[in-house]
Amino acid sequence: MIDRDQNPHEFGRVLSLSDSIFGVAMTLLVISIVIPAGLSAREFSAAVYELPPRIGIMALSIAVAASAWLVHHRLFGLVQRVDAGLLHRNIVLLGLVALMPLPHQVLGTYPYEPLAYVLYAVVLAAVNAMAVIMDVHVRRHRLLRVPQTDSEYRLEVTRGLLVVSGFVLSIPLALVLVSWTPVIWIALLPLDRLLVARARRARAHEPPDL
Repeated sequence: MIDRDQNPHEFGRVLSLSDSIFGVAMTLLVISIVIPAGLSAREFSAAVYELPPRIGIMALSIAVAASAWLVHHRLFGLVQRVDAGLLHRNIVLLGLVALMPLPHQVLGTYPYEPLAYVLYAVVLAAVNAMAVIMDVHVRRHRLLRVPQTDSEYRLEVTRGLLVVSGFVLSIPLALVLVSWTPVIWIALLPLDRLLVARARRARAHEPPDL
């Protein structure tokens, strides 16, 4: 068991490793977009023409990776103790994050292949599912510095499951939608904002604590 206050060095090592993996993964997402040297004028024009959709996929991938990092950052900001279960789950999450550049590269190279979208959705669904699993673990094992209220906990888990469901739903649909599949992923952003807004309105109408 690693306690934030009693063993800050070990606790910091967990966060340093996590931030490093997220940083490397996001860097690889950017540098995966290249135009090879030695192209003919026609090949160069074709490569430039293909840049906008590849940059769009890169922006989406970075947004998803950044969102996962924000969830991870928020979670560990609330955690007081790291037990073996949380440590192992965090390693699995980091392994999935490190894997993200692979489906990103495949999708950028084969944007008209349905399986490229399936692979992307599978990996991203797994990343977000592991984040939800970690959220549930820290609450069940009382690892938080300050206990979450039931409404806060439900909101975080529901938001995570919304993203997981969106990526899972897109797996079979990718076989039909192909290059239109990212529309499903992008639609998750306003749905998440709507979910948060509804939760805030619900809390505003709750009776004050006595």
